[in-house]
Amino acid sequence: MACWRDERGFTLTELLTVLAVLALVLAAVVTIQQDALQAYITGSNKTEVQQNARVALERMAREIRETQSGLTTATATSLTFVDPNTGLAVTYALNGNTLTRTTNGATDIVIGGVQALTFAYYAIDSNIVPLGVPVGAPGTVFRVDITIQTGSEGTVVAGGIADTRAELTTSVRLRNL
Repeated sequence: MACWRDERGFTLTELLTVLAVLALVLAAVVTIQQDALQAYITGSNKTEVQQNARVALERMAREIRETQSGLTTATATSLTFVDPNTGLAVTYALNGNTLTRTTNGATDIVIGGVQALTFAYYAIDSNIVPLGVPVGAPGTVFRVDITIQTGSEGTVVAGGIADTRAELTTSVRLRNL
């Protein structure tokens, strides 16, 4: 049997030193974990917000571009045109913070979390200066600039890490006019 020289164990000072070092290591790990979680939440929300805006813009642009009879109503936050496939009037409008598409009395939500939606209209002879809204003769519009600003849809504290916003703009030339 081996006999140790000093079998007293650890002193209180040694134990407190080890606990202090362990606490510092754990604090560093928790800080790194929190930063990684914040980066993930911010990136995820930014991707969601940008994708929502892109999908909404692409859908509106495609349908507006395909209209054959021009616009029937043109205001700063809504526009109406006739769908060439169905012959029905289609209206895109901002209702609160929701972008809606209304056709034949049925309203569908395109996306939520919309902070702002604006349409700028241009006539053939006035390519630089937008027409005043509401446009008196919407049939003369040959180009529409759409700007949409979207934000996080969930319950988000304004200015918090999950509060993400994106603004996208596209220009649409009515193809068949």
